[in-house]
Amino acid sequence: MNKNIDKKRGIYVHIPFCKYICTYCDFNKFYIQNQPVDDYIESLIKEISFVDSKDIITVYIGGGTPSALNDSQLRNLLDTIADKVDTKKLLEYSFEANPEDLTKERAAILKEYGITRVSMGVQTFNNDLLKIIGRGHQANDVDNAIKNLQSVGINNINVDLMFALPNQSMDDLFDSMKRIISYNIPHVSCYSLILEQRTKLYNQVTSKQVILPTNEVEEKMYAAVIDYLTENGFKQYEISNFAKEGYESIHNSNYWHNLEYYGLGAGAHGYIDGERYSNIRPVKFYIESMKNKDSAKREGNIVTEKEKIEEEFFLGLRLLKGVDLSYIDKKYNINTRELYKKSIETNLSLGYLSLENNILKLTKKGLFYGNDVFSDFLIED
Repeated sequence: MNKNIDKKRGIYVHIPFCKYICTYCDFNKFYIQNQPVDDYIESLIKEISFVDSKDIITVYIGGGTPSALNDSQLRNLLDTIADKVDTKKLLEYSFEANPEDLTKERAAILKEYGITRVSMGVQTFNNDLLKIIGRGHQANDVDNAIKNLQSVGINNINVDLMFALPNQSMDDLFDSMKRIISYNIPHVSCYSLILEQRTKLYNQVTSKQVILPTNEVEEKMYAAVIDYLTENGFKQYEISNFAKEGYESIHNSNYWHNLEYYGLGAGAHGYIDGERYSNIRPVKFYIESMKNKDSAKREGNIVTEKEKIEEEFFLGLRLLKGVDLSYIDKKYNINTRELYKKSIETNLSLGYLSLENNILKLTKKGLFYGNDVFSDFLIED
């Protein structure tokens, strides 16, 4: 990677409020009703003011649900970002939204402030499944949202799709993918459902109220996603992400390239000046800390040389283009083939990795065992 790019940074802004809570979600989120949203935005504005905006190339507003903000709150936030960062020079300016929130008026506001990319949590087009996982939209809301975004000239649209949902069939999955293809959008993020302990869905599954597909079915679904999207003009560039040429997510790719970024807001994580840090999670305490201390940092960890090398692999191997061993050797003055001799040989023999011209990358078989592969690149003390 170009050394100039190494110095570039992103900004992640966390909006922890939601109009409803999905049954599978364990992110830092809160029902928006009766929350001190205006105070939160003011605290966020204060935190944004401390950012060094010099080398910012991407801004990503995520959550939670940023589109749960009302127009006044949203404009207040976007005005602040525009004052701090030259948004016209950004390589990418992303905004997460729920489909039902993307009215014509809301789409126009996003366009007005220079948002270039919108990512929508769609998950499935089966209305019964949407109900089971606690989503607040119906399939037709997605049609309207995409139409509204495209009508104002926002065409860089991502749709989040999920598979291995409760009671989901292969037909359901194909129906959803066909619908997405019909929109002529350039990006799809596709994830299998991960059952997290602190969620409503976890309780429903353990009490057998809902049944999840088997691991075998989950693998078949992932294989079907890869094949179908690839056949329809998308290139898989990361384990869960597919894009048409030139539409790969720049902000998220920078995470996988191990570049630095500010994490702003309650519970946000950041990586600045070699330190990975996290902010206070509860909204009330985040606001209090920003008021009293001008900071909401909860804990920080200076990343050691060993950890940086590990991250080059378990972040970089997520990308299908893989990692360049020569680049890492030069960057850290090490011999990666020697350092990771056993890990590389084991995964090559299992058929999970391939090594050609010093590029180490996951094979198609390895995509299904990514976490096992990544864990092999932790350096033993």
